Amino acid sequence: MTPSPLYSKLFSLCEAHCNPPELDTILSIRSTDARHGWGHNRLVSLNPSLQGLMDNEGFKAHLLTTGPYLTATAKVHDIVVDEHQRKASARMSYFLKPTGSDEVVENDLIWTFKFTDDEDIDKVLIRESIEFVDASANFRVGRVAKQIHGELNKDVRGGIAITVIET
Repeated sequence: MTPSPLYSKLFSLCEAHCNPPELDTILSIRSTDARHGWGHNRLVSLNPSLQGLMDNEGFKAHLLTTGPYLTATAKVHDIVVDEHQRKASARMSYFLKPTGSDEVVENDLIWTFKFTDDEDIDKVLIRESIEFVDASANFRVGRVAKQIHGELNKDVRGGIAITVIET
């Protein structure tokens, strides 16, 4: 059965967001009022670098500030689309390599996406992304990055900045 045009659009937006060829690609598929945040609630409550929602400028800054500390390749495992609610989830892995290290750590994660309500399918964009990261993997990457580079810059946000995984 051939997927509907809306399904195909939502699916392609997820793919492009999960494995973009460049930063501008991510920004071009997000609505101007899009927000990005992290989950799981307990992990977020323990780590200030994961708290709050970011606008596109904040999301761009997050991606640019983590760049000097690591490289990554991506593999999308599954994408599930709910056309009716204009939502989708993607399970994927980022294979993170701290710069200056040979160690590669798999960050097995889930993205959830919400999309704009545009009737013109060509105008549909991502309006929300929530990233449920692998706390242990990100903690490890952050630890290795700190061993090589010293303390991370204070404006670094996201999984690499996780400092607490339990209390």
